[in-house]
Amino acid sequence: MGRNTAHTLLICVAGLIGLGLVMLASVGPFSPDNRGQPLFFLQRQGLWLVAGIGVCVVLARLDPKILITRGLWILGGATFLVLLCHVPGLGKTVKGSARWIPLGPFALQPGEFLKLATVIFAAGWVHQQKERMKSPWYGLLLPMLILGLPVLLLLKQPDLGSAMFVVVAASVVLFAGGAPILPLGILGLLAVLGVIGLALTMPERMGRLVAFMDPEAHRQGGGYQVWQALVALGSGGTRGVGLGQSVQKMFYLPEAHTDFIFPILGEELGLAATLGVVAIFLVITLLGGYIACHAPDLTAMALGTGLTALVGMQAVANLAVVTGLLPPKGVGLPFISYGGSNLVLCLAAVGLLVALHRQAHYREEARSRRLVGGRK
Repeated sequence: MGRNTAHTLLICVAGLIGLGLVMLASVGPFSPDNRGQPLFFLQRQGLWLVAGIGVCVVLARLDPKILITRGLWILGGATFLVLLCHVPGLGKTVKGSARWIPLGPFALQPGEFLKLATVIFAAGWVHQQKERMKSPWYGLLLPMLILGLPVLLLLKQPDLGSAMFVVVAASVVLFAGGAPILPLGILGLLAVLGVIGLALTMPERMGRLVAFMDPEAHRQGGGYQVWQALVALGSGGTRGVGLGQSVQKMFYLPEAHTDFIFPILGEELGLAATLGVVAIFLVITLLGGYIACHAPDLTAMALGTGLTALVGMQAVANLAVVTGLLPPKGVGLPFISYGGSNLVLCLAAVGLLVALHRQAHYREEARSRRLVGGRK
């Protein structure tokens, strides 16, 4: 197995994080949410980064099976935290969504950790069921029924984006673990139709869908954010207007420090920077896939596939939203957007991928030593 795989993965992640900090320093002074402190988001993200690096280091040194064998408990703990978001006096509601738990000056978003817990739970399910994974009931329907409660809690917040990620992430892990593809495809189609049907019953989501179909016609209404994002990307051209020189971040583009930071990056640094970010995410996905394919067993492969998909899907979703290919979902760009909980989640996923790489590398070394010993 490539010895530099984990090193390259960490270098790519460090590059994205560094770029994210630079962009937060650029965007922060102009955000109406910075509480009068130009470096507010940069400082908060830095503190979350320290916590995320700590989690990444610990998980990278940990045997993933310790978590896999406790997947149901981890899922239960994450679900309990999501439930606390709905408890009056404990949860924090912002713009009509009860997604946060205040922790002093910070706010924890349990829905982010539920995504990781789902991947670990699904990998644990693969480990427990083994040959029975080929059964539609044991390999797919039963684990999805177990995930029903956390998904319903996310829908109640409402957080349709996280609910979809939970279902898709679980499906990816179960498929990698041997779940039958036809029932999985049918379930996926039903889930998509269900989310669309639910969105149609919610006026705000319905407005987003209508605006998504024709953002130019709704650029002063539901399509305002996406339209301004496209203006930012177009204004940057190939070379960009220069770091710190964005016009769109000056109160034109809402959420420029979170979900829509990529258009500001494109406006200030140009096409080369945006293509570079896309290329780095592609490399991270390929490295994660390589680690998963060389995992020591089926369970580890399923876990690695789910972790890679978790980061990759968020990146694809964010890039698709800011370029008008998907309706807004409230999904940040991994490692770059402001958001402590998501940053810790993504670094935790990277830590587990490094742990899987270490396991495979040690096994290869042990096998090589046995072969050399046998020749002697």
